[in-house]
Amino acid sequence: MVDNEKKKGKAKQPGKSTHKMTSTPAKPEVSDLIGQRLRNYYNSVAEQPVPDRFLDLLAQLEEASSPKKSG
Repeated sequence: MVDNEKKKGKAKQPGKSTHKMTSTPAKPEVSDLIGQRLRNYYNSVAEQPVPDRFLDLLAQLEEASSPKKSG
């Protein structure tokens, strides 16, 4: 049995919504709070030490890209 909407070419496409989103600006307090939390999160990540494995990889890259000294 074929759906009537499919016959008329009005079948819903996957992932598409039939209602439109309205964009209302966030209240300044909400925007400030979001910004503050994002800054705090970013700062906590930026303060974490660089993993040893990453430092090892950087050292290998630096060694590989440096000119070879001939004796």
